[in-house]
Amino acid sequence: MKRILQVILSITGITLPLFAIDVGQPAFNFKLNDDSNKTIQLSDYKGKWVVLYFFPKADTPGCTTQGKEYTKMYDKFTSSNAVVFGISTDGVEALKKFKEKYGFKHTLLSDPKGEVAKSYNVRVMFGLCSRDTILINPDSKVEKIYRGVDPGADPYKVLDYITSKKM
Repeated sequence: MKRILQVILSITGITLPLFAIDVGQPAFNFKLNDDSNKTIQLSDYKGKWVVLYFFPKADTPGCTTQGKEYTKMYDKFTSSNAVVFGISTDGVEALKKFKEKYGFKHTLLSDPKGEVAKSYNVRVMFGLCSRDTILINPDSKVEKIYRGVDPGADPYKVLDYITSKKM
């Protein structure tokens, strides 16, 4: 009975999926459209650290803060062999406007059905992702998961972790 309830709740988006990826497991290889409507595939970034920061809604205060902080630190991420992707359920056009408005340097990805979010145990409720960050290592495995992150502090914690692993 418990399993049936989990399946029903998972389908409705109220809870996490049953077979989601966890730390140490191979990353879910997705394809999503970016803010310029180009298809991005995760497997193209093997050999790099990949930061997937999930955010609820473009052009809202917390999401703007998080995007600005990742942009401030963009060069530090790239010099640490890392690529940063912001992911939300917003459409491509909304993400494009959001990126242009604030001059974000990193790429934003559209996950309109929240399927990629759910595969990483990111809660999707009422069409909005929870604010979680997934760090994928150069071997394409989930290295670290940050849940319910502080939008201003998140980029610093993630970069600190990446640079500590290079020592």
